[in-house]
Amino acid sequence: MNIENFQLNIELFYLINHTRSPILDTFFGHFYLLGKGYILIPILVFVVVFQRERLLLFLTSLTIETLSVQLLKMYFNLPRPASMLTDVYLLEPLYHRSFPSGDTAMAFLLASFFSPVAKVPLKILLWLYALLIAYGRIYVGAHFPIDVLAGALIGIISYYVVCKINRRISHVSF
Repeated sequence: MNIENFQLNIELFYLINHTRSPILDTFFGHFYLLGKGYILIPILVFVVVFQRERLLLFLTSLTIETLSVQLLKMYFNLPRPASMLTDVYLLEPLYHRSFPSGDTAMAFLLASFFSPVAKVPLKILLWLYALLIAYGRIYVGAHFPIDVLAGALIGIISYYVVCKINRRISHVSF
């Protein structure tokens, strides 16, 4: 079952992927790297140094997000746009396990995690970062819109589920 193969998903993919610009090609050709897992190293150091009391919340949310993405990728095992469609502009050649977008899930998890303790200008930057990662995954030809939508929901939900559990646990008296 290919949940990506429906007209609106494909049309939105082509709309974003075919809106070409040398400036956007250069921007997203580099910006997509900020959605990769290795950026978690400096972020983890930041959390340990400046938000140590939130470290368990961060690690638990990240674990749930990562496991959710990987399990869904294995279960659905859906092809990337370049494997399904013709005329795809590829800035990042990938061909397997498209659904959901792990980069988008991580970006939305980070925005969700840091937003509650951030001032408004930083909140705006965090959510702009997450949205640009999501848009960029389609722009570079790596994902369909449904992949990034699912990734965004996984990132946000992973954080809020852990927050809810954390609140319930902290209200239990022993």
